[in-house]
Amino acid sequence: MLQLRDGRILVQGTDNYNFFYILTPDSTGSYENGTWSTGYSLPDGYGPLYYGGSVFLDGKTVIVEGGEYNFGNAVWTNMGALGTYTPFPGGGITWVLNSPPTGWSRLGDAESVLMANGQYMQSNCCTNQNAIYCGPNCWNATGSVHQSSNDESGFTALSNHLILTVDTKNAGTCGASKASELYDYNTGVWSCGPQTPVQLYQGDEELGAAVLMYNGKVIQFGGNVVATAIYDPVANTWSAGPAPPQGLNQADGPAALEPNGKVLAMLSPGLFQVGCHFVEYDPVANSIALTDDGAQCPADSSYYGHLMILPTGQIASADFASQIYLYNPAPGVVSGVAPTIIPASNAYLGGSKNNILYGIQLNGLTENNAYGDDYQAATNYPLIRFTDGSGKVWYGLTHDDSSHSIAPGTISYTKFDLNPAMPPGTYKMQVVTNGIGSNQVQVHIH
Repeated sequence: MLQLRDGRILVQGTDNYNFFYILTPDSTGSYENGTWSTGYSLPDGYGPLYYGGSVFLDGKTVIVEGGEYNFGNAVWTNMGALGTYTPFPGGGITWVLNSPPTGWSRLGDAESVLMANGQYMQSNCCTNQNAIYCGPNCWNATGSVHQSSNDESGFTALSNHLILTVDTKNAGTCGASKASELYDYNTGVWSCGPQTPVQLYQGDEELGAAVLMYNGKVIQFGGNVVATAIYDPVANTWSAGPAPPQGLNQADGPAALEPNGKVLAMLSPGLFQVGCHFVEYDPVANSIALTDDGAQCPADSSYYGHLMILPTGQIASADFASQIYLYNPAPGVVSGVAPTIIPASNAYLGGSKNNILYGIQLNGLTENNAYGDDYQAATNYPLIRFTDGSGKVWYGLTHDDSSHSIAPGTISYTKFDLNPAMPPGTYKMQVVTNGIGSNQVQVHIH
């Protein structure tokens, strides 16, 4: 699942892995009652499973890179594709192939991240190489990690603009078995981070999700290890987190941050075994507790799952079945984390483009959703939502943000286009980021 910049959701099908669907919310903004559209196939020969990807800041481009599997065959492909989507209800997405970085014979299940400067960094699963996207079929090499390869690690964007990764290899210049590393895009260099309190992986090298929380710290779930660890970017230290209950761990699996500050995660016992449960980590109590399992557990293993927060504040949960479920977190929003908007105008021409909206924390304070090396579904960018007096909801298209920083208090702007089908009238306008709405401003569309 990937959040498009016009409020719709792009979802990959698993019938042959090269087919995408688009979910459009209904007129009240509900995804539960939304509608599906079909027909958006990747280029011939490319049907990846477990890969890197992102939605770009231009508001129209999606990138998909690599794949541990291609059409179900384990090949660690170096193929990739760029998708261009047409905004607003009825608009689709078209795909073209995108060349890999020079000399990369494989990308596989490689992690990726959209950094604070808006650049997209892609790893090579099977070497220690990384590259930065510079346009269609164009990549620039950047710093290599210190461990022998990126395989099974993940990238987590921090509020200090560094990128965190936890090593999954027993050898490397940063430490034998408990190493972490930090990337600075200003220098293009990876440096050794502090040691984790426990080894968070076994010989299988699987690792769990890492989520930057609203307290500014990262929770890293152990993979095939019944443990968690907490990273503090300010102190640059790791500390032991609580052990999950019932011997659960996350040898690959999803997690997502709730507006109330808790982290929802899907765990299961052992390595790739079924018997999953959903848990919530409470950063205030520093505890992990079981929560509602819904319909997917205990039949699934944690690696089946994929979680992504929606603009409604609900969390979408998908596995390899045809049904998506919505988790409703406990009400509440952590104080101080909501975006604030400062519109340049209170009146806009219907269907107009390139309007400017200023604000504070427009990108939120976290990427919000995590899996590791196999999926990336960051939602840390502003969506613009309009609600009329009857409760009908319209989304505009946001694009070309001035910053992608998740540092607290960041002042930035985004451009936005209005849906031409939106009728004239008075609306409440707000930005929603990571499922959290900003203040509302009354505007007139004429």
